[in-house]
Amino acid sequence: MNDRLERIARAIASFVENPVTNLVKGIALLLIGVTEASHTFREDVAQGHVRVGHGIIIIGIFSILEALPHIIEGLDASRRFLDHKVKKSVAPHETDRP
Repeated sequence: MNDRLERIARAIASFVENPVTNLVKGIALLLIGVTEASHTFREDVAQGHVRVGHGIIIIGIFSILEALPHIIEGLDASRRFLDHKVKKSVAPHETDRP
């Protein structure tokens, strides 16, 4: 039973720490915050009020910024892997030539 709980805990941690999950969470929070803040934007600026929607926008932006470096690194690593794979598949054919 303990092994099962550990696997569940690892799966949850893996899901929560996934950059794509953080990107989707950030985009959702940003959209919710913009929707919330857009209703009272003029009044908030005129009166200097800070509302919950403004905080949600900030949290969403930071979640997106947190996810982007990991996603960029993953895309770069997959590009390098594909380049290596293409070079590896081309190399044997070149050695066959006289």
